[in-house]
Amino acid sequence: MTSTDTPLQAPPGDADWVEAAAPLMNDQCWCWGQDVIYPGGNLLIRYGLERLPGQGPGGRSVGYTRSINDRGGVWLRGAGVFYSSGSGAGIFLGRYDVSPRVIACNAPPLEQWSEQGLGAFPFAVESEQGFEAACVLVPEACDWIADYELWIVDTVGVEHREQCLQRWPKRETPAGEFAMRWRALGHAFRDMAPSW
Repeated sequence: MTSTDTPLQAPPGDADWVEAAAPLMNDQCWCWGQDVIYPGGNLLIRYGLERLPGQGPGGRSVGYTRSINDRGGVWLRGAGVFYSSGSGAGIFLGRYDVSPRVIACNAPPLEQWSEQGLGAFPFAVESEQGFEAACVLVPEACDWIADYELWIVDTVGVEHREQCLQRWPKRETPAGEFAMRWRALGHAFRDMAPSW
């Protein structure tokens, strides 16, 4: 399988999910970038993520990663989030195309993402296995992001999110609703699964 294979797009009938997720992911990626430059220190690092080696455009970090168990992890970049629970597959939710994309278990090492971008990953073609993986991984990824947002509010207050969003002309998410909206998206994706 190569990166030119047809990516697993959101299944038919879930356009409402993608429509709700797209502006939230765009706002989220902006906020993660603002969390990096928080005056009291990089909040992603304080949460336990590690900066990936190398530099992207403008000398910025190419991304951040955090293990979530012995085999899985979360990888954040300006282009979106990749989440794997270590089950042999992962899910990518893009900033500009949030349609879930299942990453095949035979993908190259994740470090290549920092060097080559998303093109380093072969996508799973649309299949029953791909949908099954998405049904598990998308809600888990949404929960991970929601947990992070709850931590942000507990650690630095919702005022920090409000300040982040004041600098973001494309904002669509109210500062205090990130965690709630991510949880709702995870539940909605899980609820859609039987209709596939």
